[in-house]
Amino acid sequence: MRYAQCLGLVMALVLILACGSSAPKTVNGPWQFTLTSTASPGVSFTGSTTLGPSGIGIAGTVSFTNNPCATSGLLDGAISGPNVLFHITEGDQVLSLTGTVDSAYTAMSGTYTATAGGCTNGDSGSWIATSG
Repeated sequence: MRYAQCLGLVMALVLILACGSSAPKTVNGPWQFTLTSTASPGVSFTGSTTLGPSGIGIAGTVSFTNNPCATSGLLDGAISGPNVLFHITEGDQVLSLTGTVDSAYTAMSGTYTATAGGCTNGDSGSWIATSG
């Protein structure tokens, strides 16, 4: 009897593994960002970050490679279904990024706006991000 119970348990485990996992998708990990200004045509900024959970949202530090306004900024935000909302803050300058994430959670894109004043002075444009 005990052998039959163990065999049944092993078979159930094999079926569960064969059917795949229903683990939630996540954007945690490394990401590469490109922000392209529409207010200043031809101007793009690139950055990288590693996103991770923070409270009920997502956080990371974005390191910019060619941004004259900032070399880094704190990112915080959230994802609800396919919708993404991030804020990147450096000093008193805030970039608000809205957009969507693809179903595989490997790419995101959308639009951004910056606060008025300072170096960013109300800049706006589009953004894309890829994982890895």
